[in-house]
Amino acid sequence: MASAERQSGMDPAAATTEGGGKGLEPGADAAAGLTTGAAKNKLLELLDSDSTRVLVPAHFDGRSRSLWTIAGTALAVAALLLVNGGYVVGRTHEPRQTRGIGSIVEAVLLLSSMAVTWWVVARESRLETRELEMRVRAVSQEIRGWTGIYADLRTPQLPTVTTYTVLRDGVWRDVPTLLVVEGDTVALAYGEEAPCLVALRTNRAGADSADAAGVLERGQRLTPDAMRTWKPPGRAWDPRTAGHAALAGRVLFRAKDTPLRSHLEQIARHHQRTGRSVLQNQMRAVIRLFALRVMPALFVCALVANAVVYGVVSAAQEANYRMGVEVVVGKTVYVVFPFACTVLWPVLWIVARIFTNACEVVLFDTLQRSKTDYEDTDNIDEFDVEALPPTKDVTVGIGAIFDRMRWLWWNCDFRTLSRSSNLSETLGNVTVICSVDKEGTIAEPFCSPEQIVVPDGTDYAILDVGEQNQAEPGTGAGAVIVDEGWERFLPSLRPLGLACCLNTAAHGQGGAGWGAPTHRRHGRMRRHAKIQAAQDTCLCAIGRAVGFATDDVARYTKVKEVSVAAPFHAATDALAANGEHCLAASLTATVLQPANGGGSPGVLQMLTDGCVDLVLGVCPDYFDGAGIRPLDDRTAAMYYSLYLNALQQDLQCLAFAYRPLSVDPGAAVRAGWAGWAKSDGVEESRARFVDMRLSSAALNAMLDEYGSSSNSSGASAVSTTAPVDAGSVQKHASDQEIGSDQTPGPEHAEVLAGRPAGRSSSSEDAASHSSSLDDLPTHVTEAGRRAQMQARTRDAPPRSADDAGVDYTQALVHCLGDDEDEVLRDAMSEQIFVGLATFAYAPKTDVCDFIEDLDVAGIRFVHFSRGGGRQSKAFAERLGLETDWNTCILLSSDTDGARSSGGGGGGYIEDHDIKARLPRGIESIRPHLADVDDIPLQISLFAECTAASTREMVRIFQENGDVVCCIGSALADSNTLTFAAADLAVGVEPIPHFNRAGAGAGVVELAATANDGSISTSGALVTQYALGAALTCLPCPLFLQHDTSLYMLMQVVSEARRLIGCVQQAAILLAGACVAIGVVNLVSALCLLPPAMPGYMVLWALWVVAPLLGAALLFAPHDENTMSTMPLKNHAHVADLPRFAVYAAVRLAPPVAVTVLVYVTALSRLAAGGASSGLGRLSSVVGRADWAVLAPSDQWALVGAQTYALVAFVFHSVCVSATLMFRTRTTLDFVPLRNAVWVVASAVCLLLTFAFAALLLVFGDAHVAGIPWYTYVLAFAGPLVLLPLQDLCKLHDKRRWTRLQKLAKLEFKTKLGLHSPL
Repeated sequence: MASAERQSGMDPAAATTEGGGKGLEPGADAAAGLTTGAAKNKLLELLDSDSTRVLVPAHFDGRSRSLWTIAGTALAVAALLLVNGGYVVGRTHEPRQTRGIGSIVEAVLLLSSMAVTWWVVARESRLETRELEMRVRAVSQEIRGWTGIYADLRTPQLPTVTTYTVLRDGVWRDVPTLLVVEGDTVALAYGEEAPCLVALRTNRAGADSADAAGVLERGQRLTPDAMRTWKPPGRAWDPRTAGHAALAGRVLFRAKDTPLRSHLEQIARHHQRTGRSVLQNQMRAVIRLFALRVMPALFVCALVANAVVYGVVSAAQEANYRMGVEVVVGKTVYVVFPFACTVLWPVLWIVARIFTNACEVVLFDTLQRSKTDYEDTDNIDEFDVEALPPTKDVTVGIGAIFDRMRWLWWNCDFRTLSRSSNLSETLGNVTVICSVDKEGTIAEPFCSPEQIVVPDGTDYAILDVGEQNQAEPGTGAGAVIVDEGWERFLPSLRPLGLACCLNTAAHGQGGAGWGAPTHRRHGRMRRHAKIQAAQDTCLCAIGRAVGFATDDVARYTKVKEVSVAAPFHAATDALAANGEHCLAASLTATVLQPANGGGSPGVLQMLTDGCVDLVLGVCPDYFDGAGIRPLDDRTAAMYYSLYLNALQQDLQCLAFAYRPLSVDPGAAVRAGWAGWAKSDGVEESRARFVDMRLSSAALNAMLDEYGSSSNSSGASAVSTTAPVDAGSVQKHASDQEIGSDQTPGPEHAEVLAGRPAGRSSSSEDAASHSSSLDDLPTHVTEAGRRAQMQARTRDAPPRSADDAGVDYTQALVHCLGDDEDEVLRDAMSEQIFVGLATFAYAPKTDVCDFIEDLDVAGIRFVHFSRGGGRQSKAFAERLGLETDWNTCILLSSDTDGARSSGGGGGGYIEDHDIKARLPRGIESIRPHLADVDDIPLQISLFAECTAASTREMVRIFQENGDVVCCIGSALADSNTLTFAAADLAVGVEPIPHFNRAGAGAGVVELAATANDGSISTSGALVTQYALGAALTCLPCPLFLQHDTSLYMLMQVVSEARRLIGCVQQAAILLAGACVAIGVVNLVSALCLLPPAMPGYMVLWALWVVAPLLGAALLFAPHDENTMSTMPLKNHAHVADLPRFAVYAAVRLAPPVAVTVLVYVTALSRLAAGGASSGLGRLSSVVGRADWAVLAPSDQWALVGAQTYALVAFVFHSVCVSATLMFRTRTTLDFVPLRNAVWVVASAVCLLLTFAFAALLLVFGDAHVAGIPWYTYVLAFAGPLVLLPLQDLCKLHDKRRWTRLQKLAKLEFKTKLGLHSPL
């Protein structure tokens, strides 16, 4: 169990001591900290107040211009129908004309549909507006039900996890920023930002500072400059005066505000409605086209034709002059009546959107719960760069989709915000995926060892560390040195490997965790200071790679763990100069006693690792594998230069040191030093915090006093005293080496020194190192180190080149009555340097392949980095992004100061970055796009980013037509506004299992209904991390668990593209049917005939048949080319309109012609009493007849002909829908019968239409027996002409579409000027 828990990164004792907090010191004032219940009440009071309401404007509401256009058309047509129907009914008596009653009924139906549409739209708008507010209420319910479980996730301190050490319930807890409340006691370390307005606690009773100098604003960092203004500064720096020695090194503050308050206010102020999706803008363009061009054209043509008919023909016959209203108004209104029927289409649109959203959400849930891997299909060549991305074979039941659809219809979707985010539409048109984080989001939360640097005589050797094939990538569990012949450096590697092994989580537990995946170090340094992740990561993988085993670890017992933080040290100033502005120099020293040493003096060993600036400053000598040599300036400059190069390459670097100690544990016990006796088994008693102070001014004073006596000649004398015995490392035979099953990797260019791996530096390298002496900080120089030593031992003679070295085994403690801290400082100030190790954040599994496949899908991946340009490029190279010239833009302004690491100043570096005409600063991006080129829209890397500049760059992408999906850490509260600005946001767990906490001997884990996208069932969020993530991810529709592959986004995007394409084809079907019916009635009017399709038949075709066929198109199967298609940008909608107009004319001509011909042939036989007649005679007989006195037989003849026309139109509509499965694939490429839903829908439409026609014909008085055979041929043989014409249009469109796709891909992949040095 313990091993499994360490593998998951979780401490089983999280809820008690080590987990959420550190034990309260005896005598501490427990009342100074809030209880969890009080903190919950403060949060609930804020969340439940009306001032935190977050309402987002809906995309489609009653104020929509498109809706008003549709409603206005329906209202005008309904009014004309009432006029026509009232006139016909009021003017005639016998025989009664049913047309008038039909017009009135049709007008009532239109008005009723308007009311239904307004109700549905208003309700949908209300649900969309309240989605975010309901999510806030859901989080409030989760907090109300929270039982106060605090988890400790055994991971290093990460920039993507913003938590604070807060006193809750008398225990120090790790609390996310948004759970900190007013009145909390917060312990800040050097470099940490204040979560809100905080005031310094100045005494044990918890009183706050009344001095403004003791106040930090939100976001202000705790720095030595700020501390120096406090009165008195020493008292504020040492929290032991307030009774909390367990947090020595941190400063206690009282929160004067609740961060969640400003967080919600910013969301309410900045979270605007996301832009309309591509599909919505396309629909708006089509509605505008119909309203401004198509419908007015048809209306004017019909009105003119009917007016001419009435003025020239009907009015000339005095008996028919009363037909004016019906001819001019009635016949004209039925031409535009199909456009009025679109009043119900907003409801159909909403239903389709809910269906597609339900499909996406169910698929997302299924993929996240599935534990199978993503695999390529059998026919995919893994070396093909254009190959489709791998998928996960999961089954999504239609029942689950309809269940979710029903829930979405009736409820406000606070879980996935599917309405306000346009979930399916946005996913289907994503063009840019932005990563605003690195650690834990697209990279592993643990940094992995990259290289080891060990002394080799007067030189050094660099050894690459890789991973075994069977090890999980990114865990470091299978670390192995990959260089050939690395065993010859074993003498130098032994002390470094031993230090790595004994500073592990496995040590202290009997080696129970040895061999487990990467885990956090079993140390207390993180309690006292903010440290780099490498210092908080277990390094036992390096020890195993060197050759140490469990038995070697068990030979040592920990006596004392010393944590050193030095914010007032010159090493911290050096860190700031190198770009590490938020870290204090720190190191960890572990005093160990070998098992065979007993209790006699001279057997203790001190192993140290920490910041290079600080460790090098306390090492007068180094061990080269054969003996101890003085660490002169040339040698120190060599290693310091490697360290600076590591910073440039986005690597973290640790230095290792060693010294033997001669301390009598018994004397230490008698002196009152806790933890030195074997009986002191309490871990807290073995931990010690030491503050090292050495300001630059003090160092200069020491140099002035002692510099003249220092000798920096660089002695070459070697001591034969070895730091560790040779038996500490396993001996490796040539046929049984560590990692012998792993083939050594090929030699490659070094990251640190730029030469083949495993080789020592040459004389040319030595010359380059000599030139780097100017970069060596003063406290690291030999003069600086000797001055510090002489200042501590004023009576001791200075060392010279003639010294044979220092005897590190001599008695250290001359008087055990001295202060233990001072003795430990002296012990750590004279150590032996043994080497360096570099660490890097490896991309998560599948991330690099995911980015590569995004390029195939036409989606650009963009990484926003907080680091400088050089470091950002180094990590981008690991991701597989382009890092050539002009591929990185800095978003910080020149006035922002130095931001980049490893060079002092920020900005572009000549001869390395080739700045060309790249803009600098976010404020320069828009002018650059307007006046220079579009390089900022083409690159994939932005450096020196802040949350504000990232958010502004997202808006720039959107202004230029990109649909942006943003992925980031769910525990970085600074990401929230960026999430809100993006079209779609995806929160990612930066650390594994943060919704799992220790509870007794077992583990409380998230229920089976685990977080499927955001907020799940009540009580699902069980830890403070899960609650903090829910508050951070308020604007996020989707939520990825830590171990979920990003390929899931690809599969969800693929499904969304399919669904959006199907919705587009369904919309084409409905729009085409509307236009076709209007043209059919217009042609009938031009032929002096009554409408071929009266109102109730139009309603049947547009409200029953077309929606059923359109819904069936949503179930079209996947197109294999979906994820190799370039997505459309959100601008220039419905371009190339003339070409599409021609396609529409050609594709609609057969149904229109067949419907009119069937109507004319049937009417000519029925109206003429069974005798066939031509169109001229038919127009004369029917068109000039007085419609007010039509006999029942003539009325039924007209109904019979119209029924035949309806059957022909529906049949051809079914045939047209068969060609709309895909835009460019012909019916030969894809047989429509493969869509089973379409087959059923088509059969239902035809059967219902035939039944409807049979009822009209059977109960009517029409003599259908005399209908000629060619009428049936025209009605059912039309597909012989229709289908070839449809495929010809699709082939022509395919050629044009393929050309446009090639141009789009060329534009996407060809970045003119991107790689140019000019």
